[in-house]
Amino acid sequence: MNKNLKKIIPYPVARPVKNIWLGIRGLYYIGNNYECPVCGHHFRKMLPGGFDLPVIKEKQIIGGGYRENDICPYCKSTDRDRFVFLYLKYESNFFRNNLLVLHVAPEPSLYRFFKKMKNLQYYPVTKYQEGFYYDKSVRKADLLDLNFEEGTFDWVLCNHVLEHIPEDAKAMSEIFRVLKPGGHAILQVPVSLKLKTTYEDFSITDPAEREKHFGQFDHVRIYGSDYPNRLEQAGFYVKIINQENDLMHVPPPLTKYALNSKEKLFLCTKPNSINSSL
Repeated sequence: MNKNLKKIIPYPVARPVKNIWLGIRGLYYIGNNYECPVCGHHFRKMLPGGFDLPVIKEKQIIGGGYRENDICPYCKSTDRDRFVFLYLKYESNFFRNNLLVLHVAPEPSLYRFFKKMKNLQYYPVTKYQEGFYYDKSVRKADLLDLNFEEGTFDWVLCNHVLEHIPEDAKAMSEIFRVLKPGGHAILQVPVSLKLKTTYEDFSITDPAEREKHFGQFDHVRIYGSDYPNRLEQAGFYVKIINQENDLMHVPPPLTKYALNSKEKLFLCTKPNSINSSL
């Protein structure tokens, strides 16, 4: 839906209109080739998503490029959302234990699911409230200065946010601070494995130039192979989750979920209980 319409259509009107539209679109794409684990619907194809920019191709940025089967026609989950969801549901304690969860800039598909989960005390937050995407239960928060006590949360979800923040080390430290010892965070970012070192240049401020250099007008860097090291410097123990080896309990085949096969999941744990059950 047009961005300008999102600004002028109030949430109580926009939400039901959007739901009707998504329902109609979901019926059009119904089929048996793909399954969205978030909404549970089946489709003959997913919708395309991502950006087709020279820098994304040149740097082979995972999580930023154009994908033919990316977006669920019904709940609008992306391949990244579905990967996170599958890991949390089948390979962690997220769906089983009573947990306090902070979700930064929540993905709409995951937000709608998680806020209904009775085992979660769920705190969705965002720096900029957009009524078309979120209702008033999503609070405002600054990732550089979170208004929560140290050691509050069992889980923090913060995906594709850090690449927007110049002071990413401070943001990582804040996430680390509000986690309980033994708590976990999933911190996905676009990554180029062609880069040994993260590329950032804060003198680039023009949106068009940022798009040219970083692959999106509001990105300030491209993370490289050193991304796990940057997380470790904040204090985290980092485990890299591979789809083929670590999604052991997900009902096969993985191909039916339309994941990005190149993407890995960065699971960050705050010591002391590194070896506690996930």
